[in-house]
Amino acid sequence: MKAEISGIRVVITKSIDDFVNTKIEKINKYLKEIITSRVILKSEKDRYETEINIITKGLVINAKEVAKDLHVSIEGAFKKVINQSKKYKEKKKSHKVGGYKKAVQIKDNKKIDKKPIVTRITRELVKPMDVDEAAMQLKFSSNNFFIFLNNETNQVNVIYKKNDGNFTLIEPS
Repeated sequence: MKAEISGIRVVITKSIDDFVNTKIEKINKYLKEIITSRVILKSEKDRYETEINIITKGLVINAKEVAKDLHVSIEGAFKKVINQSKKYKEKKKSHKVGGYKKAVQIKDNKKIDKKPIVTRITRELVKPMDVDEAAMQLKFSSNNFFIFLNNETNQVNVIYKKNDGNFTLIEPS
């Protein structure tokens, strides 16, 4: 893509135009979708100022450089633009997940970092019964656990179904 080059008290020659456009082509390897690129060259007393504005999809880069020589000023401004575009490209690349193992690790880390959220609270009466009765209740229930008041210990217990069909009793100590 060709750059829009304008000069304020600077005559834009063919060599300056070619020089700027070769620099813009170097930026294309870092930024793929350049929408517009403007280069403004200014001359003030004994110095030159180069201002570069590049607009891409999702990014706007601005750079300004002042030097005593026009080519040095252009070089410095383009170095700044290239540094900004490199940073943007690295940032974009670091946000992508490469490979299945990294994705699994990230998912595991997110599970650890997140606090669990209570989505529903169910209030049930705790019925006094012995362990065998609670096991029978759980066997005929669609739930995986059952809370009851143990007749023998007079404490709240939980009994739950394991995958193999057996039951496990949890008693407070």
